[in-house]
Amino acid sequence: MKRTDLIYESGIINDKSIESIVHKDVISGTEYTDITVDADTAKKYSLRSGRYITVFTEKGNTAECLTVLLRNMLPEGNALVAGLGNGAVCSDSIGVKSLAHIPATAHLSAHRDFDDLGMRRVYVLEAGVTGKTGIESSSRIACIAGLVHAQVVIVIDSLACSEIERLCTTIQITDTGISPGSGVGNDRKAINIETIGVPVIAVGVPTVIDLESIADNQKGAGLMVTPRTIDTAAERHSRTIGEAVSRALNPSLTADELRSLIIL
Repeated sequence: MKRTDLIYESGIINDKSIESIVHKDVISGTEYTDITVDADTAKKYSLRSGRYITVFTEKGNTAECLTVLLRNMLPEGNALVAGLGNGAVCSDSIGVKSLAHIPATAHLSAHRDFDDLGMRRVYVLEAGVTGKTGIESSSRIACIAGLVHAQVVIVIDSLACSEIERLCTTIQITDTGISPGSGVGNDRKAINIETIGVPVIAVGVPTVIDLESIADNQKGAGLMVTPRTIDTAAERHSRTIGEAVSRALNPSLTADELRSLIIL
């Protein structure tokens, strides 16, 4: 069985009986596919009901496309952005590296200009790796989300794919949350509205692929591979996602103003 976190590889895209739920469009020269999965379709494909967006990153202004799509999905109120994964491993670093481009703003809320500028209270959390902390990421995120009264949680993570043309060339956004490690056979407790208590939007990039998906070699069973250029790909996608999330959360601020709030 091929391992993948992508709805684009679930078979839905080729199912002629449900073409009505698949919407294709372009923003700033970047193509994307928007799929809303109902209960029946979710059962058929073993998915969660909700919205799944696949952004194809090889053309146009991907950051602008992501910004617009995320802005339209976000509810009002305090936001917690959580980066999943291990920053020391390139193929698992998307979540952690993205946080470097997302300024926390909640600590500025007492400033007299905060509300006048239309700013949102944003909290940023590096969720860590369960193997290092012994704490499930979902438990840590749920605890912090409750503490800061978050109305929405955004989780960013590295994903797995089964088709080589998707590797490091797509970004998936979904309002169904995420099950960390599911694409590589290392399922952790899900991070979604049921476990966190508020809507969860997951953003991810496929950075690894199951060797069995691309080579007919039984000795490759259980092996995951990543591109030779994963270091530069991870940096590029992390910046794109981080800046898009930042701009979507605080659209009243310019890109330069948001960058000035980042503490290095």
